[in-house]
Amino acid sequence: MKAVVKTRRAPGAELVDISVPKPGADEVLVKLMAGSICGTDVHIYAWDSGAQVYIKNVPQVLGHEFAGTIVEVGKEVTKFRAGDYVSAETHIYCGKCVQCRNDQRHICETGRIFGLTCNGCFAEYFTVPERVLWKNNSQLTPEIAAIQEPLGNAVYCALGDYDENLESKSVFVVGDGPTAIMAAGVAKAEGARSVIILGRHDKRMEIARRMGADRALKDGQGAEETISDITAGKGFDVVLEMAGSPEAVKLALRWTRIGGRMSAFGIHGEPFVIGNYGEYVRSGKKILPISGRLIWRTWEEVQRLLESGSLDVSPVITHKMRLQEFEKGFGLMTQRPKVSGKVILIP
Repeated sequence: MKAVVKTRRAPGAELVDISVPKPGADEVLVKLMAGSICGTDVHIYAWDSGAQVYIKNVPQVLGHEFAGTIVEVGKEVTKFRAGDYVSAETHIYCGKCVQCRNDQRHICETGRIFGLTCNGCFAEYFTVPERVLWKNNSQLTPEIAAIQEPLGNAVYCALGDYDENLESKSVFVVGDGPTAIMAAGVAKAEGARSVIILGRHDKRMEIARRMGADRALKDGQGAEETISDITAGKGFDVVLEMAGSPEAVKLALRWTRIGGRMSAFGIHGEPFVIGNYGEYVRSGKKILPISGRLIWRTWEEVQRLLESGSLDVSPVITHKMRLQEFEKGFGLMTQRPKVSGKVILIP
């Protein structure tokens, strides 16, 4: 079969012929219907410092966002069967550590990450453990089903730990990547009074408006003055930091109102410093780190949003191409200024 494989610890990847894998006792073999390129895949493709944290062994099949059909099941699989239409949670949890025992499987201390620390889905066939499979609604198109995993990131980021709702609240999204754009749509679908997004790329700002953002502000063009005017200098109820830079983090925390919540989703490697700790403590601002999705609570919320019709994520999908055209897909994801949302690969 054909697969997109990281063959060397260097930039790039190759389309190579490899054997169809055999599912283990607790695994299923899936035939790919649609795969989606994630920003993390781009880092791995470019082989930057962030990617090298995950990829320890090569060769490795890339990709972790997918929709597909089960064609074979292992002897211990009980909940799924051949023909089932599935996607998957990418955090392959152990089920035994203290986090897993306390319903925090998304931050399992010994778990693997599908497509990052083990072979992924950019192949005609691939294996997935039963415990992380999600059965899709048959009415969901493969392209939409393939982006449920990053949509889950957006849902978790927007809704936090579900101890609050967004009804009538103001939401500020920092960043204009596909997941940030989806988070803007989630916030609006969940009843936010106003959703403002700050980004750098005109095409993505256009997509964000189609997703429901009330205003899309261009970074560096008097944006902070506009934000101050919008909020009367008070800041937003909820701020989603989804850009992943030290500057974005500072801006996000600054514009979280007193008593508000900041979701920290973007990743960078610099120190995180709070200038005046006492002032921060007195502010009552809550910083919530977002890692993956709450298993399976976030997936259930994704399902509800998609099946209710309250959220349409199709504007985020901007390109579809064959699996063998993966280099073109990665090129679109890295092109500047950014012109793509989600890029879908079809076998």
